[in-house]
Amino acid sequence: MNMEEKIVLNGLRKQQREIHFSFLYDTQGSQIYEEITCLKEYYLFNAELQLFKDKAVEIAKAITPGSLFVELGCGNALKTASLLSAIQHVHGRCRYVGIDVSESALKEARRNLGDLVAELNPDAIELINADFIEGLLKVKSCYPEQQLCIAWLGSSVGNLTKEDAAEFFKDIFKAVGFTCQLLVCIDMWKNPETLYSAYHDKKGVTERFIKHGVQKALSCIGYEPDEDSVKSWCYDVEINKLLRRVEMYISFPQGLNLDKHQIQIRPRERILVEFSTKYSVDDIKLVATKACCQLHRCWGDSSYYTCQIFLPVSHALVQCWRDTDNLFAGILDWNSKPIDLRHPYIFYYGHVCAFTKVKMMGNDEESELDTIFSRGIDPNVLDPSQCHSHPVIPSTWPSKEVVIDYVRRTRIWIQNEAVNGKLDTRVFSLVIEHERMHQETLTYMIVQDRKKSFENKTKVSINKPQKGNVFSDILMHKISRPDILIEAGDVTLGAHPSDISTFIWDNEGPTFHTKVSEPFLVASRPVSIKDYLRFIVYGGYKIKSLWKQEDYTFFSENGFVYPATWSLVGNEYYIHGPDSTKHWTEVAEEAVYVSLAEAEAFCKWVGYRVMTETQYHRILDFDKHGKQVLSMREGGWEWTSTEFHPFPGFKPIPEYKEYSTDFFDGKHYVLKGYSDVTHGSMHRDSFRNFYQRQYRYVFSKFRCILSA
Repeated sequence: MNMEEKIVLNGLRKQQREIHFSFLYDTQGSQIYEEITCLKEYYLFNAELQLFKDKAVEIAKAITPGSLFVELGCGNALKTASLLSAIQHVHGRCRYVGIDVSESALKEARRNLGDLVAELNPDAIELINADFIEGLLKVKSCYPEQQLCIAWLGSSVGNLTKEDAAEFFKDIFKAVGFTCQLLVCIDMWKNPETLYSAYHDKKGVTERFIKHGVQKALSCIGYEPDEDSVKSWCYDVEINKLLRRVEMYISFPQGLNLDKHQIQIRPRERILVEFSTKYSVDDIKLVATKACCQLHRCWGDSSYYTCQIFLPVSHALVQCWRDTDNLFAGILDWNSKPIDLRHPYIFYYGHVCAFTKVKMMGNDEESELDTIFSRGIDPNVLDPSQCHSHPVIPSTWPSKEVVIDYVRRTRIWIQNEAVNGKLDTRVFSLVIEHERMHQETLTYMIVQDRKKSFENKTKVSINKPQKGNVFSDILMHKISRPDILIEAGDVTLGAHPSDISTFIWDNEGPTFHTKVSEPFLVASRPVSIKDYLRFIVYGGYKIKSLWKQEDYTFFSENGFVYPATWSLVGNEYYIHGPDSTKHWTEVAEEAVYVSLAEAEAFCKWVGYRVMTETQYHRILDFDKHGKQVLSMREGGWEWTSTEFHPFPGFKPIPEYKEYSTDFFDGKHYVLKGYSDVTHGSMHRDSFRNFYQRQYRYVFSKFRCILSA
């Protein structure tokens, strides 16, 4: 008895008789399936095409550069083409391996990719005729050291139960190792009528597809039905609301006697041929947990169709730790403290690891170093003696060697716990995102180090283009007026529980409905370095009436007369970033990074104001894709004038109750969007960053608004 015959007989002998879905996808079945994808009712194909059209570049950026892109069940690769083009565009190269059981589909895939992805070298396309795991094992043997991005598109995961999907993810990782990315498209649970129509089309193409699969399976056990018999078979679709799946059945009006195999199928007894599992957000997160994965990035509509990247937990951890180590590799003095309101660098190397360990351990006993590194500080900028609760600050920090050894040992313990499935996905996402946040704030410190080093070394003039009487020109520079009209209207703040986000903090929810009651004008661009230099040259830092009293006192007493990322050498300004220092004229049109206090003083000077958090979201509703109001999300955090407070119905996150609650103090304000060094996992509209209004070191921009 061969394997196919065994699979068929085992299925037909079950209490709920079934035919395995793999029999649907031979060469003829694949051709019928291509017909299905062209049906109006079958929304899945077009939904995925549209998702890739809108998000291909974002998805490509989330794929590790240099990865081998491996597609399971590639079919004719039509949908994949736009994604491969984006990968080629973003990373400058792309290598593709398609795996499919249909030889004819693979031949068509090669033709399509040659026609649709002209920039893809034909030698960079490899096609494997095999089932999924067999194909992956071949890939791994050919590319043992290659980083892989494994794509499983078309919501093919729906062919498995949720439990089997988690096990299949594990099988993938066993086949290729735990350093891969898994890119999966998933159809979401939706209106039953929509689902029914998608699988019971008016032309009967899906029925023909299912009947063909049954014919193929029965032929494997020696039964060859004639054409009239096949036409008499009954096709039935059922929407199983309990299991959230669409089920496709075949029944035989006269029954079916397979005497050779001692199988008697009663008249009208239904045989389950295929089902298509649909997912809720919680389902996706549950599968990730069972597969020991992190839900790394997500795109799409959580009520319709989605795409996500899963990472094996060990890979996500190692990737995050590698990024932290790369930051610290460039820091010469771990005991330096470039920002007075923060601890020295060495604390943060221990802290991100200790935080992860403590959150995983729960109430288990902590070591002395666990406690020392458990929490950082965010003191009151105006009175640093006032600060939230934190461990006692040691008079001398542990040595670099001690901290490195502590981190090494702790990471081993954390990884063992994660690989053994002892880390809840929610806690895992929390600690990863926490470390990613600190990678950004460490970059703020590194920029201040760069600034100090530059100022210490730069005692003579720098070679630069001669600009003539630049400051006179600056005084003549015209600052753009807010020019985009945003109408009044309803606004929804906060993340809905069904949002397909990898993770959300407590302050991002619950959903809160409010409104912008009056229309307003907003600047199409953030305030630039050149705009802000005019404010400085005009003497804006010395005009008391532009500032709140406490802000003016703080800036004047500390001698702050330009932004924290700037240096003044002679009569020239230089702007510092994470990787470079440039004369201001080289970056004049880029957004200026300032504190909220500085932003509001500038706005008052020109007769405008900083937007509120509600207005920010109203702008996003008006211009979803950023075609008119530019760089709202990217290019730097966007300051709002909204105090950081909870939305109605707020509940602290149980694993980290103090994350938000300690800062609902009337001193912190909301920032939206993200900066160039914010990790992609936090690129979500619901994310609420928060800083004190006088804190100067954030990569935070602003723009002007005006009542209409």
